Amino acid sequence: MSVDLPSRPRVAVTGASCFVGGRAADRLERAGYEVWRFGRRPAERIPEAQRARYRSWDIETGPLEDAPEVDAVVHSAGLVDDWGTYEPFRRGNVDGTRHVLATWPEARIVHVSSASVYDPRADHSCVRETDADPADVADTKRVRWLNAYGRTKREAENLVMKEAADRSIILRPHAVYGPGDTTLLPRLLRRFRFGRLMMVGAPGDRISLTHVDNVAWAVELAIESGATGAFNIADPTAATKQELLTTALRRVGRPERIFYIPGDAAWAFANVADATHLYGRLPRPIVTRYQLSHLLHDFVYDLTKARGVLGYVDPPFDSPSGLETIDPLVRTSKTASPYR
Repeated sequence: MSVDLPSRPRVAVTGASCFVGGRAADRLERAGYEVWRFGRRPAERIPEAQRARYRSWDIETGPLEDAPEVDAVVHSAGLVDDWGTYEPFRRGNVDGTRHVLATWPEARIVHVSSASVYDPRADHSCVRETDADPADVADTKRVRWLNAYGRTKREAENLVMKEAADRSIILRPHAVYGPGDTTLLPRLLRRFRFGRLMMVGAPGDRISLTHVDNVAWAVELAIESGATGAFNIADPTAATKQELLTTALRRVGRPERIFYIPGDAAWAFANVADATHLYGRLPRPIVTRYQLSHLLHDFVYDLTKARGVLGYVDPPFDSPSGLETIDPLVRTSKTASPYR
């Protein structure tokens, strides 16, 4: 099933001045779409070639006045971080999504969500979309969320399904990386101490990563598909933690030495750190329980639904080739969450 689109579809992309949204907008333009870009950055900080169809918009402030008429909306804007109190995330992820839906009440919606909508305490060895069913507009408080980001991303999904179920599709990438990445690899390199990388869990744990170009391709497939509901998006196969880390370290010229911290010790430390820093309003701790929920054990996506319904087969990159595209001069980062 596919959507009947005009010869040159018009698409609005929120978060287009950032990593995922910008990459999706670039791909859609190359594919012949008329792309309107929206982001918080002022226009003078946007490449000149993109300014003609760029508008600065903080989605937290309300619906956009005089919005261009479009056939589809790619909503990737929001607050992405693994640390902080609830209200800023509610404004960025829930209120912002509500304002996007109100701005374009008839357009097809491609909502770029996150793996963080899944219960952080559940088994993640084979994650299926039904593990967080978007059709179940349930009280998100029933899940013991480890941070405000995961809770508000689930609340945003519920809002999309409640107000626009018949015209929306939800994509859930996990651990997005690639050229322009300012979170995943930089956060990883912050763990490099005394000539070795400090990591939690075990070297054989399997992880599904998602190259940013795979997300961009999935966005294009989602626009053209008539499908609704949620879809996992990731690199075609999961790799072991040891394989991923050694490839990344080699790419940035760091020694391929990794020290694994046992899970029990890491959880004990993170429990104390989370409580002390959050309730004491201190800066973010070195490691959080949310980070551990993605790193301590397998986190593997089942892509059966995306392959069968969207045609998400043979995406541009697998993880080994994708890691070769990262910037070898990448700098460390102290903000934002790598686990979308």
